[in-house]
This record gives sequence, C-alpha cells and structure tokens, in this order.
Amino acid sequence: MSCVLRAVGAEFEVDAFLRRSRFSPLKVWRRGDRISAKSADETEAASPKHGQSGFAALASAASFRKTAQQVSDATFFLRRHEAALSALADCPGVEAILLDFGIEDCPLHWKKDETQTSYFPPELLVLMAKLRIGLVVTRYPETAD
Repeated sequence: MSCVLRAVGAEFEVDAFLRRSRFSPLKVWRRGDRISAKSADETEAASPKHGQSGFAALASAASFRKTAQQVSDATFFLRRHEAALSALADCPGVEAILLDFGIEDCPLHWKKDETQTSYFPPELLVLMAKLRIGLVVTRYPETAD
C-alpha cells in the first residue's frame, strides 16, 4: 500500500461512521483492543492496547517508486470522497485525518551529494487543507526489482 488515508480519535465511534459512509477500509481498530503481538515472546495478554479508534483506507495502490501516480490517485480519491471526508472532519471524536504517502527512500547507488525530493502540487495541498487532512510521508528502504 503506498498512499493510505487514516482517521483516528480516542472518542471516535469508527463503526458508526463507517456504517454511514462508502469507505471500504483496509483496517479498522478500536480503542482498548489489543494490538497484535509483534513477536513470539510477546504474549497476547502482554501486548499493548490501542489508545484510539480509527480506520485506514487505500487512496492509491501505486508503487513506492511512483510518487506522481500516488499524488494523482490521491487527488482523485479526495475529490471522489469529498462529501464523506468533510463529514469525517466534522465527526465527533475525530482527532486527526492523515494522508500517508509511502515513498521509497534514496536508492543505495545514490551519491552523497544527490538530493531526494517529493513534490506535492498545490491542487492536492489545497484540497487536503480544505478537508482538514494532514500530510505524512513515510520513507521505506529501497526494494529490489
């Protein structure tokens, strides 16, 4: 998953919101639910609990290497779901709505003096601001082809 929309809040009634929306969440979590154990040594009882309720929805399936496609897909996603996202921003208990772009970090062969940039056009940023959506860029290690 390369670009994901997430909405979270300690008092967010995520199930009630999703019943009224057309979002197809990738993942839903509820405050107080256990976060799955991360290792065999960590028992289910010892695993931490979610402090917030929320959901994640796919905004773009473009690869980590295709930032421009992610931006295009995400812009389309925001426009398509503009009314629902506006309602989400006004939903009681929602503390944050984030659009997280997963981007491949600098290739291993890059020289030290080269720079990596990710461009987000004003059209996307204005739409995100209007809908009160924050921007997150998560950088992942280079993947082999």
